[in-house]
Amino acid sequence: MVNQEGSTMERIAELTSKILEDVSFTNEIGTLLDMLSSESDDLLLITLISSLRKIYDKFLANSWMFDETPTPQSADITEYQSWMRETYDEAFGALSVNVQSPSEAVSNSAYSTCLAFLSAETVFVKLPRERTATFVEAVLLSRSNEMVDKLAKEISDLDWKYATLRAIERFSKKNSKGSDVELSLLVHQLLSSVDVSDCFLEEHKEKKQKTGASKTMFHICKAYNSTWIQFLKMPKSKELYHTILSSLHDKVIPFMQNPKLLIDFLVDSYDLGGTSSLLALNSLFILITQYNLDYPSFYPKLYRMLTPDLYHTAYLTRFLSMLDLFLKSSLLPAYLVAAFVKRLSRQALQAPPHVTIMVLRLITNLMKLHPSVKRLVHRGPDHPAVREDPFVEGEEDPALSHALESSLWELEVLADHYCPATGAVVKTLRKPTDGILVDVGLSRGFDVVYKEYSKMWTKDPPLEFTEPVKFEQTESADIFTF
Repeated sequence: MVNQEGSTMERIAELTSKILEDVSFTNEIGTLLDMLSSESDDLLLITLISSLRKIYDKFLANSWMFDETPTPQSADITEYQSWMRETYDEAFGALSVNVQSPSEAVSNSAYSTCLAFLSAETVFVKLPRERTATFVEAVLLSRSNEMVDKLAKEISDLDWKYATLRAIERFSKKNSKGSDVELSLLVHQLLSSVDVSDCFLEEHKEKKQKTGASKTMFHICKAYNSTWIQFLKMPKSKELYHTILSSLHDKVIPFMQNPKLLIDFLVDSYDLGGTSSLLALNSLFILITQYNLDYPSFYPKLYRMLTPDLYHTAYLTRFLSMLDLFLKSSLLPAYLVAAFVKRLSRQALQAPPHVTIMVLRLITNLMKLHPSVKRLVHRGPDHPAVREDPFVEGEEDPALSHALESSLWELEVLADHYCPATGAVVKTLRKPTDGILVDVGLSRGFDVVYKEYSKMWTKDPPLEFTEPVKFEQTESADIFTF
């Protein structure tokens, strides 16, 4: 076995030497390619990859192989030139297959060789889209996070960005109907590494100049748009789905040429309920306010999301922050804001103390931004709305909840809350407003509130001063002495 491997190594070295010394032996490249496709030994595969790299480094050192300019050369030379391009394509395909090898040594060797070939080509021609797509697909199919990270570091210039985006788009289209969520993770990893922020800004600056650079940037932004839309059709795990939703609003939408194409994806996510709805809120709101998306059911669905279970979710802080943003517009009708305020105050009665504080501060801000809602606070104990609350708590449509006819009697209850901070916020809410919005306190967790107010106790609580000497449970029980 050792002798056979040694003879094969000698054969590879002999063929490589002949090809490098005399071009008349280039037909032996086919022999090396046949050996590469049939060999399974890692050492021999690495040797074959190294030999092909030496051979094509020589031919890629000048533009002869890719020069298609008409010349008075003989037909034989032109045919030879065409044959060399075909064998090069075949060699590149074989190397891409080995990028997916389970052997790390073979995979890394094939990866570095493919990358070297592409870099050598760009000296004379543009980065070849087809070969780049083949290479990118091979890296993704290798299922190696490390290799995807290595490729991500190479995506720096405009040609690489454009070719990579088109390759990801093609790969996503091929795998959109499958069920392999692992591939989707790798695609997202690579796609997220393609930074088009500079292209997006420069494309707008140079739009009027219509220069070659601006056209390239325009095509990159267009490719970025279509690639994301295609990628979102791939199968996704729950974790990846939530990761995408949480980053769309600030990492994707600002750099898309037509973010409205995300409407179907975001609306479907919003309709799912639960965490998906929470994470889709920000992106959907951006489309409504900045891209004129007509979505009348946005606020009714947002209202239905206010449930007691919400206050125990991991994304509560994010939701309250967005709710504070969504309800700031002075164009919102009073009945809508009143419905949110009333439901928030009602649910604050059963919420954890640190959540109650955040909710009350949010209500304080809404009172300052929407003075027409203050009537809910100023209705006295003799008002009919206090004696019999007309608010329909289970109504999902804020327009039918009768919140504007109600009162915030819940504040009276919260004023005597066992947590001192809650009562303090209620007092602030009752004071005449000065128009300055208060800090909602989204970063204050229960542990922060507890530590802060536990320090306020300066006196020891009263205790029994006479020490007991015995304890008797029942008449038949034993008497314990201390």
